[in-house]
Amino acid sequence: MDTQDLLAENTAYSAWWHLARAYHSLAGRVNRFFEERGITGAQFGVLRCLADAGAAGLMLSDLSRHLMVTCGNITGVVDRLEQAGYLHRERQPDDRRVIVARLTPAGSALYADIMPAYQVLVNDLLNFLPAEQQNDLSRLCRELHVGLTQGRDMAPDEAVARRLCESSPAVNQPG
Repeated sequence: MDTQDLLAENTAYSAWWHLARAYHSLAGRVNRFFEERGITGAQFGVLRCLADAGAAGLMLSDLSRHLMVTCGNITGVVDRLEQAGYLHRERQPDDRRVIVARLTPAGSALYADIMPAYQVLVNDLLNFLPAEQQNDLSRLCRELHVGLTQGRDMAPDEAVARRLCESSPAVNQPG
């Protein structure tokens, strides 16, 4: 079955296909925006999370959870931001295993400088959609994210096995 047939016949596949294509179209433009400012999208994500956290900062484990990446992935990003002077890490005196990251004044200034231009970029990228459609898109993406992160998703092999069992009576019958 070719792609066009799949898109016409399988609504879930069609939704995935178009979501992935839209994401890649947006990501390319957003990545260029950050590159022009000397950072990566991942670094901006860290700056945003730490700006939201304020003076309290965030434990690296919380930072990785907020950004939906592993602690191993976040370490390299945090290392580069710390080397550039945009954040600092501190071990907690009561539990030396806990590391909290906080923005430095330079990191706060960089975030404050980039965020307004980033908002303009995002508005420019989506302004062809009327506000009502932007709200619908936001709601649907939020529902998709919540649905997937609250365990409504199923492991791919479990879903395939369940569908095979449901569609094949011989599989459901003992020996």
